[in-house]
Amino acid sequence: MKRHQHRTVVKRVHPHEWRWRAGAAAGALLVALLIGYLWGASRPSDMPFFNSPEERLRDQVTQLKVERDADRQTLNALRDTLSEKVSELSEMREMLALYRGVLLPDEAGDLVVSRAPTMEYDPRNQTLTAVALVHRGSEDFDEYRGEMTLILEGVMAGEPHEVNVAMLDSASETSVFPLSFRYLQKVQTAVSLPEGFLPEAVVSRVTLVAPRRTTTERRDAIGGPATAVLANVGAEDEASDSRIR
Repeated sequence: MKRHQHRTVVKRVHPHEWRWRAGAAAGALLVALLIGYLWGASRPSDMPFFNSPEERLRDQVTQLKVERDADRQTLNALRDTLSEKVSELSEMREMLALYRGVLLPDEAGDLVVSRAPTMEYDPRNQTLTAVALVHRGSEDFDEYRGEMTLILEGVMAGEPHEVNVAMLDSASETSVFPLSFRYLQKVQTAVSLPEGFLPEAVVSRVTLVAPRRTTTERRDAIGGPATAVLANVGAEDEASDSRIR
C-alpha cells in the first residue's frame, strides 16, 4: 500500500517588498496625474488651473514682447545698413564728380587743377595724415610732369612757423612729391609733426615742367571751413617739349 507524502511549499517574502509595491503604485499615480494635467492644459478650457484667461494673456504679452524685441533688432540692422548705403552713395557721387571733373574739366584755362587736401590732424599724438589730388585741366596732353610741395603754416612757441610735409615723410627722399600722370595723381602722406607745433593751414604748390612750365598754389585752412586761395605764381613758359608725344 502506497503512502502519500505531503510537501510543504514555503514562499519567502522580501521584507521590503511592500515598499516596492507602494513605490510602483505612487509612480503610476504620478504618471497618471501628469498625463491628465498635460491633457487638460492642451485644451482651451476656462478652468482656473488649466490655461486660465490670465495665463493666456500673460503668454500673449510675453510673445508680443519677444516679437517687439526682434522687430527692434531688425529695425536697427536696417537703419545701420541704410546708413552705410547712404555713405557709400555719397562717396560714389563724390568719386563720380571727381572723375567727371578730370575727364571733362571746366574751361578755366588752368593747365592743372589742384584739389583741396584731405587732412586728419591728431593733436594728442601730433600726427597728420594728408591726401592731395592734382589732375589735368581743360587741355589734354599725353603726360604731365613736375612736383608738389605741401607746406604747413602754423604756430610754434608763440611764433609763426612753417613745416615742409615731404621733409617729415620717411618715404620721401626729397623735399617735394614728384608728379607724373596723364589724367590725375594722388599724393598721400602720414607724418609726425614737431612737438609744440600747431598747424593752421596747408599750402599746396604744384610746379610743372611739362608740357609747360608753370606753378600754381592754393591755401586751405585745417580744422575749419576751407578758405582756399588759388594763385598762379609767375607766367607760364613755353617749353621746347611742350607736347610730349
